Amino acid sequence: MVRLSSLTRDKLIELYINNKESLGDIARSHSVSRIAIYKKLKKYGIKQRSKSEARIEAQKQGKLPQQFFDINENFFSSWSPEMAYVLGLVITDGGISNTGQVSLSMNDRELLEKVKKVMGSAHKIIPSKHQKGFYYYHFSREKLVKNLEKLCVVPRKSLIVKFPEVPEAYLPDFIRGIFDGDGSVFFDKRRPKFPLRSKFVSGSEVFIEGLQRALENLGMPKRTIYKQKTKNGWSYMFIYDHKDSVKLFNILYKNTQNGLFLDRKYRRFLWGFNTSLGGGNKVGEGIRRVV
Repeated sequence: MVRLSSLTRDKLIELYINNKESLGDIARSHSVSRIAIYKKLKKYGIKQRSKSEARIEAQKQGKLPQQFFDINENFFSSWSPEMAYVLGLVITDGGISNTGQVSLSMNDRELLEKVKKVMGSAHKIIPSKHQKGFYYYHFSREKLVKNLEKLCVVPRKSLIVKFPEVPEAYLPDFIRGIFDGDGSVFFDKRRPKFPLRSKFVSGSEVFIEGLQRALENLGMPKRTIYKQKTKNGWSYMFIYDHKDSVKLFNILYKNTQNGLFLDRKYRRFLWGFNTSLGGGNKVGEGIRRVV
């Protein structure tokens, strides 16, 4: 029988740090309790793995039923065009659950595949059981979640989310992600020669105000922010006319070599540039100006 007294600091580092054995594994091999091994870690000043790290190791070793999937855990640690775009998409079309799972859901599987690729992820994209043509992409890593929280993505964020501090060089990519999540491009039949319109919507007033300021910094004009009653409270929006929608297009799509954009919105912009007939879209009744 291996005795606890033989568990030196070097041996514990070998088992726990290098071999990735769990406290339970080490405890069983030394015929002692898990608490006894925990006390040894503390005595020797060896940092214990977090619950998330311990769960990941258990998944890797097949000790848990959940399958382990690779992902770049540093993806949201530093700015890049890809990171900025995905952040914009997560802030609008994604969320963090109370258990720390990040989810992104939409009706465009191709775009989710692109997001998955730039994140270095092996996670599966899952079709919705309840909504045909809708897909989910889930991932969960403590470091990813903590970095997202620093960037204003928190649980139950839709009505309270703030506009994060984004370096100006990455604003077009970030706002393109927002646009693909909560923006739209449509046509006004009443103005057939200049039908193009573009719109941003958010459930958070502070977010829509921050978004408009960011767009002003990129050369867009200030627009009136309206609020509209919804079943969950209020939504906030502003709309650009044809000329400013053309300007918005040039801002959003000037750096798309990575292919991160919704193809249908991109094509709708192009269609609006080259036609005098609009598809039409009502903004809706019950809209009130935000002072």
